[in-house]
Amino acid sequence: MTRQQSVWFSALFLITSVTALSLPFAGSAYAHEREINATYQVSEATELKLEFGVGTLKFERSTGAELEVELIAESGDSTLFNDGYVDAVELVAEQDGDRLRLYVPEQDDVELNWVVRTPKLAEIDVDLGVGEISGEVDATDMSIDLGVGEVDLEVFGAIDDVKTDVGIGEATISGGDSSSNERNFISASGRASGNGDARINVDAGIGEITIKIKN
Repeated sequence: MTRQQSVWFSALFLITSVTALSLPFAGSAYAHEREINATYQVSEATELKLEFGVGTLKFERSTGAELEVELIAESGDSTLFNDGYVDAVELVAEQDGDRLRLYVPEQDDVELNWVVRTPKLAEIDVDLGVGEISGEVDATDMSIDLGVGEVDLEVFGAIDDVKTDVGIGEATISGGDSSSNERNFISASGRASGNGDARINVDAGIGEITIKIKN
């Protein structure tokens, strides 16, 4: 076994272990789920913050002055957990001027799967413990902090600077006026620059980051 294979074996073991602890209910059939739909008025000055513990987030580009959210909360068919946790899920929106924060206060033993359709915003800030972030976004200031999982995003528009860092795993950036990717033993990082204004920073503890810049 080569050193790289050994590193990936260790990383995959850690990812599997953490995910197994964080997602004990992720079976083939869900016992209970709840869907929440919401719409918020936004503009190019809006700063969006999303935070949750376990689940997925998919971005879809839109136009206009509305941000649409589809949120599905799921729990598993297990005697160890109570379906009442899903019934307690509520999407809370705190809107203060140009700042919009979306979060779920009660999310113990619940997986949250988001679809967010948004026009171009001033800033997007995402904090996720375990899961996956994917989709398409317009170039804007963005900060993503992921504990364990995967980020796979397409960014449309001109960027100023993009940085990615993974503690254990892979990081790849493509596009922009110039881009580079570096691997250092088990960690990885990527950098890209352009002639735009958007500054993007993506960090993950364990996992994989892929950023494609579409000018």
